Amino acid sequence: MPSSTFRLATAFRNGRTKIDDVYFEAPFKLMSPFDRGRHADFIVMLASPGFLKGDEAHIECTFGAGTDSTIKTQSYEKVLNTDDGSASRTIDLTAQGDAKAVFLPFPVIPFEGSTFSNLSTARISPESTFVYADVVTCGRVGRGERWQMNRFSNRLRVSVDESLASDEYRRALNGDPAKTTDDPTADTTPEPAAKTAHRGRPRKQTSRSRLVFADRLLLDPTRFDYTEMGMWREYTHCGVLYAHLPETDPGYDPSALADAPASPYAASGGAAAGAKDPRLIADPRKRIEAARVAAEDALITRIRDYTETVKSNGFQGEFGASRVTDGVCVRILTTRGDDAFDFIKAIADMV
Repeated sequence: MPSSTFRLATAFRNGRTKIDDVYFEAPFKLMSPFDRGRHADFIVMLASPGFLKGDEAHIECTFGAGTDSTIKTQSYEKVLNTDDGSASRTIDLTAQGDAKAVFLPFPVIPFEGSTFSNLSTARISPESTFVYADVVTCGRVGRGERWQMNRFSNRLRVSVDESLASDEYRRALNGDPAKTTDDPTADTTPEPAAKTAHRGRPRKQTSRSRLVFADRLLLDPTRFDYTEMGMWREYTHCGVLYAHLPETDPGYDPSALADAPASPYAASGGAAAGAKDPRLIADPRKRIEAARVAAEDALITRIRDYTETVKSNGFQGEFGASRVTDGVCVRILTTRGDDAFDFIKAIADMV
């Protein structure tokens, strides 16, 4: 496949997540979706032995508002010996409105002598629930092949874009609850031009898109010893997961102070005194942000509790979970690809 493209767009119709548009070139294929009510699993297949010298793969997925989708791959993805060349893949993901989207491919195995680069870019709505995860190995461990690839580069950039959100969300963000109501008597008339006009130097337009997470994994055995302390040490598989929780407005409610100890935001700490209960924050942007932080703290607590349970059952690995600019990042080091993939899948199910 010198250059091949896969495109998928989903839409919510009749209570189900449906394919709105699909296009793919050989060796890409798409299995019939597995529907479970509102949710749908999509499995992307690659009818080839793996990535070869000169291969360029392009994957583009757009998740429509209201949809609930998981994108998976058929099996472990292999990068064969590319000799003096290389192979590459780009992944572009877009989550609109309140879409729920999970991109969860199987681990990548870089063979001896392989050079591979992957660039994943996601633009997501602040209302969306979004998970991106990937796992890479140090080679064909079962054959005793470790750190014999030429170079492996994996980059991920996630941006939250307000232009992908619903009109209701954008109005609430600007503190305009009257225009988000279904009340037919509510005044939704736009301001007269005389009030909105601005003379003189044009105002600087603030960007509606912000970078919330960026990550890069570089494997270059000629430059680094990955078996040292601070690197992979004795582990052979490395996984990373980024999760974005939907930004919702709990609404301003001063009376919430009385029942703050029972608040669902208590997991963020300090809610008992009302200090961090989002319902007590008048500014809509700060209120939405506080609610998101509280939900992220609660998710991290669940992940850490799950980690302790897994370790008590004899699982060998290292974990880390933390809140990033906007979202939660989880990293894992293990000695088996299935262990890393199953762990990440369990976290995706929590989200």
